[in-house]
Amino acid sequence: MEIRHLRSFCVLAEQLHFTKAALLLNVAQPALSHQIRQLEAELGVQLVERTNRRVRLTAAGEVFLDRVARILEQLDQAGRETARAGQGEAGALVIGVVSTAVCSVLPELLRTLRRDAPDISIDIREMEPGEQVEALRRETIDIGLLFLAIQDPAFDALLVSRERLIVALPTGHPAGSAAKARLSDLEGETFLIPRRQPVPGFHEVVLETLRSGGIPTPRLQPTRLLQTAVFLVAGRLGVALVPESFRQHLRIRGCVYRDIVGAAAHADLIGLWRRSNVPPVLRRFIQTLKRMQRTAGQARGT
Repeated sequence: MEIRHLRSFCVLAEQLHFTKAALLLNVAQPALSHQIRQLEAELGVQLVERTNRRVRLTAAGEVFLDRVARILEQLDQAGRETARAGQGEAGALVIGVVSTAVCSVLPELLRTLRRDAPDISIDIREMEPGEQVEALRRETIDIGLLFLAIQDPAFDALLVSRERLIVALPTGHPAGSAAKARLSDLEGETFLIPRRQPVPGFHEVVLETLRSGGIPTPRLQPTRLLQTAVFLVAGRLGVALVPESFRQHLRIRGCVYRDIVGAAAHADLIGLWRRSNVPPVLRRFIQTLKRMQRTAGQARGT
């Protein structure tokens, strides 16, 4: 019994006419008759009654048609789903993200992916950079979004966004009276900063920015999440350097944001994935990242 036999039987059951069914199937009528006889011989029952005037299904044929129609629909559905998966339009994607990505690029990224490929199942896992790198090595996530400087032949990377750093100050802080704050004026402050990771990332970017701004040995208070640092700033426990997107996406009562005097410092958010394993659904996600990157570059005029 072959799939073509089942399809031939369904067409015949719909047409109840061998000549018409053979034309639709693009086969000779004797060949169609032979296929139906083969089915009947294999099943050991008569499926159709043939007379000179008409063709009709037997009771066994009615039962067989019901089951075969379901089988063929499942086969067709499997084919469609397989094709979508092969094109990256369906499947499962596990994404590791740092908390700052949740406030910046992630919402727009997910909206774009949902619009372009609504059948992709997305699992977002908020993880620190070191945890993401380890999860990539263990293959428990497919891609990470993180602030990281890494040279490792096991991974490929893509710049997702480059954000200027600004300073978060408590409302009423003297340095907030102007549009821009000078870092050297904040030397006596406690800087709330994401804790150091096993891999270099945002922590090191902040330290280098402070050193360049005239604070070689800043007083630091580590936090797990950068958003937490902003809430602590509002509670007057210190100040923090944060990505510029926080100005729009994380407005907190008791905290103001100011640009920094001098050359702009930047933090680079990258996408990181295993070079050896890029399934179609991940390729589509990477393509979405690249499109967003080009769109952002055009908006900046670069």
